[in-house]
Amino acid sequence: MITRLFLEAEARPRRGWRLAAYLVVLLVAMGAVGSATRGSLVTNVAGHAVVAVVALVVTYGFRRYVDRRPWHPIGLSPWRWRHAATGLTVGAASMLIVFATAWALGWARVSGTELAERGPVAMLVVLGAGLFMYATSAFVQELAFRGYALQTLAEGWPLRRAALVSSLIFAVLHFAEVPTSAWFVLVLLADIMCMAGFFVLTRLSTGALWLAIGFHTTWNWVMDSVLSMDTDAGADYGDALVHIQLHAPEFGLGHGGGVELLYLLNSASLLAGYWLLLRRRRARTMEG
Repeated sequence: MITRLFLEAEARPRRGWRLAAYLVVLLVAMGAVGSATRGSLVTNVAGHAVVAVVALVVTYGFRRYVDRRPWHPIGLSPWRWRHAATGLTVGAASMLIVFATAWALGWARVSGTELAERGPVAMLVVLGAGLFMYATSAFVQELAFRGYALQTLAEGWPLRRAALVSSLIFAVLHFAEVPTSAWFVLVLLADIMCMAGFFVLTRLSTGALWLAIGFHTTWNWVMDSVLSMDTDAGADYGDALVHIQLHAPEFGLGHGGGVELLYLLNSASLLAGYWLLLRRRRARTMEG
């Protein structure tokens, strides 16, 4: 009875234990590297590079020696530059649309730029470093959740359940602070779940993680490094290229609550739009 609780028929740990162990090992390793490399911009960039390598090694080790499954289904091979380029473009465009909407509603106002303080050369360095760090962060998150977690759960569960659970874990781990209200929890959870669902669809439709990695990279990069659209950016605008003041209604969500609702609308639109696109493609294929 106890053996069946922990082991599957193939004498490997049950998928829930494997996934829990994987996430614990990955988070501890990332935390250790992050603590050791925290400091200057150079050490932060180096730390992000090391974290990406560590995540790849940990994922490969679990996949081959704990799961005893082939590596290919994780979604990193082969390299598909067109998918990555599409993701980079759509991710940046989506964030710019959110900003344009907030600006049109009077919820966002440009108050200046970081160029006045740093100059163009230093700003290019900062933007380039930010792009690299967000790319490595996106790589790690997609590898962990749309790669290992989704694949591990889907090898024993229906795909929809695997997608829902892996997305829920992804969303919960994004709550870095104590939520201000139940309404905020609901909105943020729905936002991240919709975005995760969109990433899952890109993973399934393309057979790889590259589109999701590209989107994830520029979405966060444009939000934080190009536009200071993070509602917690602070008085220094997060050192972003463009300084943006947010004056959105709170809607019971706290500062920038209206912007959080725009993020939810954006994520839901991406999920619904891509799902409809895939359905139309499948219908045309069946008709052909």
